[in-house]
Amino acid sequence: MTKTEKNKIEEKKIVLEISENIIVKDLAEKMNVKVTDLISELIKNKIFANINEALDFDTAEIVADFFGFELKKTESVGEKRKQQMKKNFGAGAKKRPPVVVVMGHVDHGKTTLLDKILQTNVAKEESGGITQNVSAYQVKKKGEIITFIDTPGHEAFRSMRERGAYITDLAVIVVAADDGVKPQTIEAVKFVKETGVPVLVAINKIDKPEKNIEKVKKELAEIDLTSEDWGGKTVCVNISAKTGEGIDELLDMVILASDMEEIKANPNCPAEGFVIESHLDPQIGPVTVVLIQNGTLKEGDYVSVGSIWGRIKRMENFNGKQVHKAIPSMPVTVMGLNEVPKVGAFLIGETSRLVAEKRAKEFDKIQTGEEAGSKVISTAKIKELVKSHKMKKFNIILKADTKGSLEAITQILESIESEDVAVQILKMGVGNITETDVKMAHSSGAKIIGFNVSVNSVIEKFAEKEKIEIRIYKIIYELVDKIKEELTSILEPEIVRTDLGTLNVIAIFKSGKKAAKKVDMIVGAKVESGKIEKGSLLEIIRNGEKIGEGTVKELQANKKAVSEVKKGNDAGITFEGNVIIENGDVINAYKEEEVKRKI
Repeated sequence: MTKTEKNKIEEKKIVLEISENIIVKDLAEKMNVKVTDLISELIKNKIFANINEALDFDTAEIVADFFGFELKKTESVGEKRKQQMKKNFGAGAKKRPPVVVVMGHVDHGKTTLLDKILQTNVAKEESGGITQNVSAYQVKKKGEIITFIDTPGHEAFRSMRERGAYITDLAVIVVAADDGVKPQTIEAVKFVKETGVPVLVAINKIDKPEKNIEKVKKELAEIDLTSEDWGGKTVCVNISAKTGEGIDELLDMVILASDMEEIKANPNCPAEGFVIESHLDPQIGPVTVVLIQNGTLKEGDYVSVGSIWGRIKRMENFNGKQVHKAIPSMPVTVMGLNEVPKVGAFLIGETSRLVAEKRAKEFDKIQTGEEAGSKVISTAKIKELVKSHKMKKFNIILKADTKGSLEAITQILESIESEDVAVQILKMGVGNITETDVKMAHSSGAKIIGFNVSVNSVIEKFAEKEKIEIRIYKIIYELVDKIKEELTSILEPEIVRTDLGTLNVIAIFKSGKKAAKKVDMIVGAKVESGKIEKGSLLEIIRNGEKIGEGTVKELQANKKAVSEVKKGNDAGITFEGNVIIENGDVINAYKEEEVKRKI
């Protein structure tokens, strides 16, 4: 055997057949490698996937190549969700509660539905009745536990709502019987279908006299959610979140659908989960809500969460009751991380502090140029940015109560499109407004914008002294709308020209003086088309070319002062401009108006 032939044999890779999408755990098992090693390799390629997450074929192919495997597609696109839901966690795999996301259009009753199920007052506690943070709850029905995730309703929360669908097993789309399918309904359905998550529809508000259930079903059919009684496959349950009618049936359907999905996890391994909310408590420190997806998280465990690590000091369930362990599908509030993690970050249970710190540092190195906490730009840098571009900036310092809210606000502000003005976020972070924020606002000319945060009397007086404006909001879309108003106010108005008419010069009654900076003349002209008005702007055309311009200072018809002269009539024009008009010249009359532009 030649050396070349030997090299070719050594270079030959083992061929594995996979579907168009494959779960990280399944890929690790097929390649007979440790899941942690596979996840580490994914992280090195800037792919932050967890054990239960589906990789597309191209991504799987890249990472498999590193381990010496060649991948081949075997299953069709239609197998995507089937492959994703058949999660095999080995001999220790057990059935786990389904994680259900509640989605839909604003004010269609998502939070009220959960409120009725849980007998809580979530909707009443929220500003404007709109959920501001992602929240997770567990309920029991016929001995079966169901985990619900309530996602925000306003369109500003699109990314958070998408995350809600991403980490769930089943989606309940709430549609109001008196309102029907709306833009956010369509948006939610589109995303859920892309992820392959099974869908149930809750047609809410059937207690209202103006309900029209058949109209809703027709609109659902138009977005490919045809109800079973219309010959389709979508389970639609008529409910009233207000009275409770139909809610038991909805929960039964959730349990039935989850049983068909064969949802499993292994509780006998280190915990894995997603951060679904986080904030900084002044007394407690970083507080994080985690949804456990696999394994068991216990008090005292070391964990890594992206570039952050910590040891679990205390855990509470969604009711605020202390628990000592959290099993798959359980949402739990944890204390003990050294910083506030990003919403959507992946939590991994580690064997020791050393391992937790090492993984966090490894993650941090990959995120070159990104900051784990606040984003701050120096005043000197700000001045450079402003000078480097003619675009006008509305400078703000943004503070919010949680990372999720901060992320949603930032995303919507960054999506505002304008070639002339932009929001410049000089600093953003979680927590109440501080003296440092006021000092930075003073040096940069920024306004301080807060969402669900507070400012104490000392800081408030300091801000007044420094003449710094602080605005606090409780509803995100009000915050965004107000900033849009600010941007609109600093936009230069658009000059809109309206052509009035065309005239031919037929007489010169008063000649202009060439030496004067402004030529003052009186001319006679016939209106050939349209009209001419007192105060009109004028273009003087000679031999087909514009030679000058001016304005109508006075206007006469039949030797009487008038405000306008229409087509077919002669006009006496007192002209003031920069050119001497001659017989035969053409005059174009027009006006210009300043129109306030909007974002």
